[in-house]
Amino acid sequence: MALSFFRFGFVRLTASFITAVGLIYAQSSDAQPAENALTQAYQALAAKDYDAAIALFRRVLSKQPSNAAVHKDLAYTLLKTGDNAEARDEFAAAVRLNAGDETASLEFAFLAFETGKPIEARRTFDRLRIHAGAATRATAEKAFQNIDRPLSDGIARWQQALSRSANPMGPAMFSAHWELAQLAELRDNLPLAAEQYEICRKLKPEKADLLLILGRVWQQLNRVEDAHAAILACSRSSEARTAETALEQVGSRYPYPYEFLNALAVDPQNVNLRRELAFLYLAMGKTPEAVAQFRQVLAIDASDQLSRDQLDFLTGNKRAAAVPPPAVQTPIVTATVFHASVSVPSPIDARAMGLKSFQLGYARDAIKYLRQAHDENPDDAEVMLKLGYAYNYAKDDPDALQWFDRARHASDPAIAAEANKAFHNLNGDLPAQTTLWLLPMYSSRWHDVFNYGQVKHTFPLPGKLNHRLSFYLSARFTGDWKSSIPQAAVNPLYLSDSSIIFGGGLSSRTWHHLTLWGEAGESVKYLPFRHDIGNALPDYRGGLTFAKGFGTLLGGPGSGLFYETTADAFFVSQYANDWIFSSQNRAGRTLRLTKGTSAQLLWNANFLHDLKNQYWAETVETGPGLRVHMSWMRPNVYFSTDFIRGVYTNNIGNPRRPNYDDIRVGFWYAFTK
Repeated sequence: MALSFFRFGFVRLTASFITAVGLIYAQSSDAQPAENALTQAYQALAAKDYDAAIALFRRVLSKQPSNAAVHKDLAYTLLKTGDNAEARDEFAAAVRLNAGDETASLEFAFLAFETGKPIEARRTFDRLRIHAGAATRATAEKAFQNIDRPLSDGIARWQQALSRSANPMGPAMFSAHWELAQLAELRDNLPLAAEQYEICRKLKPEKADLLLILGRVWQQLNRVEDAHAAILACSRSSEARTAETALEQVGSRYPYPYEFLNALAVDPQNVNLRRELAFLYLAMGKTPEAVAQFRQVLAIDASDQLSRDQLDFLTGNKRAAAVPPPAVQTPIVTATVFHASVSVPSPIDARAMGLKSFQLGYARDAIKYLRQAHDENPDDAEVMLKLGYAYNYAKDDPDALQWFDRARHASDPAIAAEANKAFHNLNGDLPAQTTLWLLPMYSSRWHDVFNYGQVKHTFPLPGKLNHRLSFYLSARFTGDWKSSIPQAAVNPLYLSDSSIIFGGGLSSRTWHHLTLWGEAGESVKYLPFRHDIGNALPDYRGGLTFAKGFGTLLGGPGSGLFYETTADAFFVSQYANDWIFSSQNRAGRTLRLTKGTSAQLLWNANFLHDLKNQYWAETVETGPGLRVHMSWMRPNVYFSTDFIRGVYTNNIGNPRRPNYDDIRVGFWYAFTK
């Protein structure tokens, strides 16, 4: 927090300076294509159209990737939109191209710390506090100490705790060694980090990811062979997530036998690794070495039936025909040579192996086998669907989109529907969906029950428009109980239109919790005794909505503080073409009572204002409240009770008292399909 506050003024001043310089440049640019785009980028920046500016800066960089200044300007623009991680990467690119840019280096360091990369931040501040100019040195020194001092103190504290322990190498001290290792790595004390991580491995050998972490530290210590051995061992781990992470680092070249032996030296209990080496020896014709490895596998895990069958076959104690080894991680083992008296196994079932690899999370192997299966049967829709997911897991979204696109045209309706949904989700399209919400509410102030609701169906728009906008048809209901009783005293019309409003409109994609919408329709009265029943009046409305919640929200897994805010600026033609501004805020504590049941004790603070300064739309309200979500309720469903004290801030034309009290008991129900 201190470090973020420390850089705040620095960032904003620099960003303002960059914008001003950009405007000057924009006015004096030549007519070359990249320069035109840059001119437009600075013009968009001046107009605060940050999305357009970002797109234009990226267009310039696609043609001038070595333009350090544009990388830097793009980074400052990304900061304005809250994309701190992308801004960090752009500052890093600017520094790579211009190592002497101290401003970009400082910005990168601050952002690296804020986005979870404290090691890079500390290293950069350390470099700048020694080699930069005087002003930068002072800033970097302060930031460096803010990072380094807590790390140094933490290392000393844990070392002291271990020195006082009667059994520092006991299982109970794992947490102390783990904390010390992490702090040492963050402070770039890599020998100490490696030492402590190795102790952690000895204390908890079942934690496969510890070896992967140790390999990372060995790599930084230039222990390249040890690091490669650790990564290879982890790539054959029985823990799926560790194996997949390691497979991304191990490379496409298949390892040599000596590399397997190096990996076994750091992870001798790795059954998958040892079994694979045994099959590799068989493929090389080294039967004695293979037999030795199979025996060691069984010494570690006597229940490994595959190794037992293979060993029995190789040693003449044949109890079952030898079977081909699993090829999820190791393509070469499918070429295993068996004794001539036993028939060679049938060719591998690429489809089955691909689906199995996919289930186990091995994306690369799944892609290889599923592509082979697709070549054998191009009409297999399930293979196309799984290829889409596999490419997506492998972070190759363009290929994933192609396979989802093929699968969504399949004859199988279930596969086609799933592929269509995946295609649109990955492509960033707004899906077709139906939304319903209802809010029945009793008000003690009006002694009446009000009901508000809307059902809306959204239709995707064609092409790239769908990434920004959606078209919808809507039916809104706004009414109350007393208005349906003839001769009853009618409440103010703004609380109940006694109408069903049919309309259609456009809604933007939600961006940073903001949604822009506009709607046109007809408001139809429904009361049977009113002279205007069935009358349809034009209804135009639209506006901007912001909604965001912080902390532990209702229905969440635990207890804690929360804050929710909703802000609306909307136009309604039926209220004398008025613009209304509303802000509703709730803060308090969420209590998890039982599994699935939670409650919120909260305080309300509401504000209402309109452009025409009408008394009924000029209020401030506050007061306590309670919301409850029961275990049997759907998500986004709850009961609420609020005790409100309100005041009219404009009393011209107000027939009532300037202050009022109200108890509101309501039920919120919403779902999307």
